[in-house]
Amino acid sequence: MKTIFKNGKIHTMNGAEVVDSIVVENGKIVNGQCCKDDCRVVDLEGKTVVPAFHDSHQHFLCYATDKEKINFFEAKSLEDMKKLTEEYMAEKHVKKGQWIQGGGWNENNFDNHTLPTRQDLDKFCPDNPAIFTRACCSVAVANTLALKEAGIFENPPVMDDGLIVVDEEGVPTGMLHERARFLIYDILTKYTKDELKKFILDYQEDLLKVGLTTVQTDDFKLWDATIEDILEAYKELDSEGKLKVRFIQQLRLINDKELSDYLTSGEITGCGSDFFKIGAFKLLPDGSLGGKTAALIEPYEGDSENRGIFVYDEEEFYNLLEKAHKGGLQLAMHAIGDRTMDIILNCYEKIGEKFPKADPRFRIIHCQITSEDILDRFAKNNVLADIQPLFIRADMEIAEELLGKERLSTSYNWKTMLDKGIRVSGSSDAPVESFDPMLAIHCAVTSQNLDGEPKEGWMPDQRLTVQEAVALYTTGSAYTSFEEEYKGKLTEGYLADFVVLSQDIFDDDVKILDTKVEKTFLGGEQVYAI
Repeated sequence: MKTIFKNGKIHTMNGAEVVDSIVVENGKIVNGQCCKDDCRVVDLEGKTVVPAFHDSHQHFLCYATDKEKINFFEAKSLEDMKKLTEEYMAEKHVKKGQWIQGGGWNENNFDNHTLPTRQDLDKFCPDNPAIFTRACCSVAVANTLALKEAGIFENPPVMDDGLIVVDEEGVPTGMLHERARFLIYDILTKYTKDELKKFILDYQEDLLKVGLTTVQTDDFKLWDATIEDILEAYKELDSEGKLKVRFIQQLRLINDKELSDYLTSGEITGCGSDFFKIGAFKLLPDGSLGGKTAALIEPYEGDSENRGIFVYDEEEFYNLLEKAHKGGLQLAMHAIGDRTMDIILNCYEKIGEKFPKADPRFRIIHCQITSEDILDRFAKNNVLADIQPLFIRADMEIAEELLGKERLSTSYNWKTMLDKGIRVSGSSDAPVESFDPMLAIHCAVTSQNLDGEPKEGWMPDQRLTVQEAVALYTTGSAYTSFEEEYKGKLTEGYLADFVVLSQDIFDDDVKILDTKVEKTFLGGEQVYAI
C-alpha cells in the first residue's frame, strides 16, 4: 500500500526545492498520487520535513559502552572527577582490584586547567586499577596500579607512535599519549559478542531520537572488543531484522596483519545490506588539538619542541593505504594537523597515479588545521572532507593559543571548502562530541558555541547557510558512502528516511537550538516520536 505524507513543508534537498507532499511505496518515494482505496494518508500538519540525518563518522559502540563507564564530560575540576568516581564505584558495587574505566575529561573545562595525574587517580580509587580517557580519545591518564599491571611503571618504554609521560626522575606521571594508551587497553577484559549486540539494540534508539537513520561508525576503535565479535554482532542483528539504523562500518585496521587478515574475507567497501554494510578503510595517524598530539608542520605556539605525533612510519603508512586501495576499500583517513593532511594528500596523489580508479572518493576526516595550499590540493584531487562543526565549541577556547592567528585564519574553513568546490560532509566523532545534528547545524550556521557566544561568531566569514548545513548531514554524507543516488534527498527513487521538525529551521527568526526532532521515519515507517 502507498502512503501519502501531505500538508508539510518538505525540503527535498534536491536543490532548494520545497514540496507539500510525498508518496511512499515499499520504503521509497514514488511519483504520482494516491487513490483513496489504496493509500494511507499521513497529515504532516504544516511541519517542516527534511531527509533523515546521516553522520559520516562516529564511534557508536564507544558511545554505547561509555554508558557503562564513568562519564567525565561535565567535570569542571579534579574534585568533580573524584566525586564521580566514588559515586560510580558505590552504584556499581565495584570490588577491590576490579578495573575501572572512565572517559570525557577535558582539562580545558576545569576551573584551573590542571591535568590529572596517577597520584590523583590513586586517591580516587586506591585499591583499583583505573584508566580515564580524555574527551579527544587520544590521551588517557592511568593510576599506579594500572601502570604496574601493564608492566610500564618501572622502566617505561620509549615509543615512536606514542608517549608515556614521565617526571624529572623518569617516573610515569600517568599520562599516556596516542598508542601508549593501548599498553593498558590491550590487557582489559573484552566484551562478548552478545554484550555488543545488547549495546547496539539498547542505544540505537538514541540515534533515532535526534533523527539519525544512517551512521558511519568506526567501532574497531573500541579497545575492549574484538574486530570479529563487532562484525558478527552487527551481522547477526541484521539477519534477525533488529537494526533500526542503517550502519556502515569504517574499518580501522591499524597494521599490515590486521589489514591482510581482513582482506581475506573478500568483503570490500559497499558489501552488505541496507542496514549493515562495509564502509571505508580508516586509520588514525595523529591525535587531537586539545591534547597537543595533532601533527603540525610548525610547532605549537609557545611549545617550540612539540609538533605533535604522527604515529606511523611514513613508508609503512603509505603501504597500508596502497594495499587497502588495491584490495577494494575506500580510503578515509583521520587528520587534524596540517602535517598529517600533507602526508595523506601525498599518499592519495601517489596512489591515484599508480593505481587509478574512476571514482575512488578519497576522504579525510576532521580536516581542522588547514592552509590555503592544503585546501587547494583537496579540490584538485577531489578529496572529500568529513567535518565536525560542533568541535568549535571547545576548540574556540584553545585554537588561537595553540596555533596563533595566522594558522587559525586558514583553519576550520568550511565555507572556503565549499567555495573551492570541495565536497563536505557532516559528522560528530561521537562520543568525543554529541551526535545530535541540530547542535552541529547551529554551530555551522552561527559559528557560535551552544551559549550563543561570541555574538558576532567565532569565524563569521566561515558561517554556512541553513541549506548548506543541512546538506552536510544529508546529501553530503550520502556522497561519501556512494549512496547519493538513493539517500539524502526526498525525491523519486530515494529512500523514505525523513524527520519532522518542531520548527522551521530555514526561517531566519527561528533558533536552531530550540528545534527538536518530533518524529523519525525509516523507509516511510515511523520509528521514533517525541
